[in-house]
Amino acid sequence: MDESGVLWSIRVMVHQGRGMPVFIGTSYPKLDEKFRLILPAKFRDRLAGGVVLTKSQEHCVALYTRAQYEAKALELTNGVNLGTPEYRNLIRNFFGDADEQTPDGQGRILVTQNLREWANLGRELVVAGVGTHIEIWNPSDREAFMAAGADAFANFSAGEVKLS
Repeated sequence: MDESGVLWSIRVMVHQGRGMPVFIGTSYPKLDEKFRLILPAKFRDRLAGGVVLTKSQEHCVALYTRAQYEAKALELTNGVNLGTPEYRNLIRNFFGDADEQTPDGQGRILVTQNLREWANLGRELVVAGVGTHIEIWNPSDREAFMAAGADAFANFSAGEVKLS
């Protein structure tokens, strides 16, 4: 636990020949009066090079390291049909409201108004490591989302889901 009262873990996995942080764990921080999130102390070295916050599915905010965001951007833009309305919508949402930041000396980053509105964020948050990135949630929205998927997870079998 760091000085913000947050429990976190980090592991490093090999991804395409380079170490990429894997974020795990859940914490319940609060935004300060200027809508800044204090990053956990044990992650600050890993995130000191900068982060990108962007809209994510289920109306949460995704926080990526710059390298992870660039990898995700390549994945989204590589070999797709640029002319489809679905693709243009995806790109507008993923890139248009993204915000690149460098944490300040106290490990704080701003969660912008457009991202707070997207995720219905107030002062209280849920910050969850989800492997390759971190998700920032409204607590009641995450609770409802996790409850809705609890039975599916409890009955999960590795052969039932194909991961690309």
